[in-house]
Amino acid sequence: MRPQTSDIRHQDDHRCVLKSEVCGLKSAKGFSLVEVVIAIAILAVGLVGSMRVFPMGLRASRRAEELSRATLLAERTMAATKLRSWDELMVGSSTTAEEDAEATVTIDHPEVEDLVDPASLKRVSVSVQWSQEGRERTLELVTYLRRPPE
Repeated sequence: MRPQTSDIRHQDDHRCVLKSEVCGLKSAKGFSLVEVVIAIAILAVGLVGSMRVFPMGLRASRRAEELSRATLLAERTMAATKLRSWDELMVGSSTTAEEDAEATVTIDHPEVEDLVDPASLKRVSVSVQWSQEGRERTLELVTYLRRPPE
């Protein structure tokens, strides 16, 4: 007796199913150990690179904070100097220490040619010095004050 064609198809389908299951194990979707190791290596290189950038950002942030503090000290000192009367603004310099920094106020008469009344103009300079990361830093603000009319 000869097998019918439907039986052959059924047997062939069964073989294909078995074959695809076996082939499916060999070509299963997933990652091999080599792919996982390479991915971890790439991630490690990226993490190490970002970890090197992070301290530089912190250092820049610290420098900016120190500069902001020095600027505030200089502006505060300049404002206090401007509030003094003209007669209190004596030519010379004075230094005050505040917040790990020194503020030096220098008052003098500027050397300007063709000035009608040189005694009616004063140059006020506020210089702030502080130490940051082992280096001396300096910030200077300068303004000119005119004697108020009498």
